[in-house]
Amino acid sequence: MVLVVVGGVVFAIVSSSIAEASEHALRAATQLDSRKDAASGTFVTIVDTHSGGQIVTSESMPDGLLDTAAIQSVEAGGGDQRSERTVDGRTYALLTTADGDHDRVIQVAIDQHETAEELSRLSAALLVGGVIAVVLSFAASYLMAKRAMRPLADALALQRRFVADASHELRTPLTLLSTRAQLLKRRGQDSLPSDVTDAIEDVVTDTNALTEILDDLLIAADPRSSATQEPVDLVAVADRAIALLADDATARHIELIRTGKSGSVTVTGSPAALLRLVLALCTNALDHAQHAVSITVTASASRAVLTVTDDGPGFDPTIAATAFERFSSSRAGTRTGAPGSGTRHYGLGLALVSEIARRHHGTVAIDHSNSGGTVVCSFPVASSAR
Repeated sequence: MVLVVVGGVVFAIVSSSIAEASEHALRAATQLDSRKDAASGTFVTIVDTHSGGQIVTSESMPDGLLDTAAIQSVEAGGGDQRSERTVDGRTYALLTTADGDHDRVIQVAIDQHETAEELSRLSAALLVGGVIAVVLSFAASYLMAKRAMRPLADALALQRRFVADASHELRTPLTLLSTRAQLLKRRGQDSLPSDVTDAIEDVVTDTNALTEILDDLLIAADPRSSATQEPVDLVAVADRAIALLADDATARHIELIRTGKSGSVTVTGSPAALLRLVLALCTNALDHAQHAVSITVTASASRAVLTVTDDGPGFDPTIAATAFERFSSSRAGTRTGAPGSGTRHYGLGLALVSEIARRHHGTVAIDHSNSGGTVVCSFPVASSAR
């Protein structure tokens, strides 16, 4: 756009200069005393009004160039007349005027062929120069952008390698832990108390859930990959999250329950990712709740809504707009006793919730209508469930 504007300004300035030069040449030619003094490409016609309108023209003047109507208008006392005529493919600028005593009417015609060629050459030069400038600008911009993006590409590649290595290193001990827990459960079915057997079963369930979460993290870290989309029961995901966090809630003396629909609410997405979302919301709620945290799942004809509510201090309205950004401190306060609990917060939970919701074409928002902290997630209902 800058090149186009600059080229247009240059062309306009040159065109204006040429038009002024042509006007000056026309005016100068009207002051000639004899038609023979006219320069090449300039034709002068002199009409003597006192000798019966005798007309004298330049030699080799093209036929049809004389503008008799303009001459008659000036003879009748009219002002200067300007016109253009095209003869034999050439364009001429004409000026018809009278001398000071109105004794003579003079018509001057100047060939505009050289002027047109000059403007044509200027247009070609501007076009070629503009194309060359665009190509050079593109090449320079590409090289500069590539150079500027290289550190970001390296950082992204390092992130992918880190997530892949971390997932691989963590998946191996989790698999071994799950295997040993299953072997221990089979060996101790008759000799171990039922509560110990149930605890071992919980260990197996938790390790499987962690493995699924690691796989989902690996997919989320690589934008070139995508998780397999499948129908997911949001109610079952909420119940699974409650089961995984039940011991933590009990240790904090907080009631963790689910309300809302008793039947299934089906959305399309990744079970592991949606489980991460609910776990992140519930963990955040447990960190700030006083006595209770509830998960509510409802559905309409087109949307499934998951709401996590706690009876804690809620969200500070002044920082609610940045609550879903990474490393953001989003709560107005903490639960009594929380500072001494030794739990460290990195401000990533709600940011991960927002990212997972976006990947599932959903939305997440804070509801300030309640006194506690309430986060509402909305997802499209699976087409087969509508």
